[in-house]
Amino acid sequence: MKNRYKESGTKRFFIALLLFAGLQSSLTVEAEEALTDVSTETAQWWSRYSGASNDVQMPSADWWKCFEDPVLDSLVEIGLQRNYNVAMATRRIEIAKNAVGSAKASYYPSFSLGIGYDKERASGLMYGSKGSVSNTSYLSGTINMSWEIDVFGKVTAQVKAKKAAVEVSRADHAGVLVSLAAQIATTYVDLRVAQAQITVANEHAASQMKALKIAEARYDSGLASRMDVDQAKTVYYSTIASIPTLESSVRQYINALAVLVVENPDDLYETLSVMGSIPAYLQPVANGIPADLLRRRPDVVEAEKEIDEYAAQLGIAKKDYLPDLSLTGMVGVAAHRPGDIFKSGAFQYSIAPTLSWTIFDGLARKYNVSAARETLQNAVDNYNLTVMTAFEETDNALSAYFSDLKYIDNLTKLVQASADYDKLAIDQYKNGIAAFINVADAQVSYLTYDNTLIQAQGQAVIALIDLYKALGGGWSND
Repeated sequence: MKNRYKESGTKRFFIALLLFAGLQSSLTVEAEEALTDVSTETAQWWSRYSGASNDVQMPSADWWKCFEDPVLDSLVEIGLQRNYNVAMATRRIEIAKNAVGSAKASYYPSFSLGIGYDKERASGLMYGSKGSVSNTSYLSGTINMSWEIDVFGKVTAQVKAKKAAVEVSRADHAGVLVSLAAQIATTYVDLRVAQAQITVANEHAASQMKALKIAEARYDSGLASRMDVDQAKTVYYSTIASIPTLESSVRQYINALAVLVVENPDDLYETLSVMGSIPAYLQPVANGIPADLLRRRPDVVEAEKEIDEYAAQLGIAKKDYLPDLSLTGMVGVAAHRPGDIFKSGAFQYSIAPTLSWTIFDGLARKYNVSAARETLQNAVDNYNLTVMTAFEETDNALSAYFSDLKYIDNLTKLVQASADYDKLAIDQYKNGIAAFINVADAQVSYLTYDNTLIQAQGQAVIALIDLYKALGGGWSND
């Protein structure tokens, strides 16, 4: 009878294992269905993007080299190696990898070593009548083992979640690299714009000084009034006064670059204080950007990997409904006298397989599963929002770049017309045909339009940088 009972108990145990395995499979399928719904919804959104294409040339990782500026190339390369944000993002990847290793360690049993000495004295008066007092003392040494066997896939689900977290940290690292490169390039463009404006201010100041000398010569000869000289001085000194502000801006931009590339500002100033040209703003750009390029944006990839992570977390929460199968054991020796500890009679061991199953916990598991499911849905919403934001930023950058090109084209014509008008106004003033007020207006307008053109050229380059950033690193000019 006893053997029959043991046999039926064993059968019931294996039947329970099969039922739990089936439940585990259904929980995994439900998590996969959630991800499938996410993929379907996202695919429907992408299909509405008219720029979608399957024939895509992936962009180059070092997109800043398209500007063909060795100084910019050097700054970006140094920044990507030294910047503290990059270093911290790299460490976050390593932290996530270590978390995977920690989760995998649960696949294996854990062992501990214990060595001790016990001495006890039992009372002889515990049971109402006088008894004998007992004293015991012994030495012991044991090796203890505990192992939670991953029959129901809890450890596997935890490892899966940690691996997804690694991919999230990798995407975050890529985003830091793209953002840093764009920030360095943008600051560098601002620096070159300020330097170009200093050059223009000095050139216009020299031209305005010639006009001032003409006005003074005409005044000395009695051909012009003192007002002409004062007007000429007003125009000249207003231009000279703008130069220190621009020089201060140059210093501030160099300091900002020094922080980004982790360099001594004084050492960087020696290199960057030399006047340089604004990077070329004319680059081949497609009017429609394929959707696959937007999918490679680090923030889009990160949002997608977060869905994987939270789906795995949902699976972990559901597996709390399953029992835990653990195995604990001990092997060692114990003896009253040290000399007996290695005798065969001192050997001891124990082994205890345990199947534990929480039947009721005040609905805590239900709420945990519900919270995990809502967290997963938040990740889905965040992904869709990230995709829409990616399209918005890319479309805005494209629109801004093409608008800047048209603006620059018109400004170039305007600057040329202003230069012609300035030359004509001075010639007429020297010949006594026109008043100096015409010269002053022409010089002020010419300087204003020249500065505006420089700013527009710089803004066009920044729009290109924004486009590279919006695409997660640019595209191939091939």
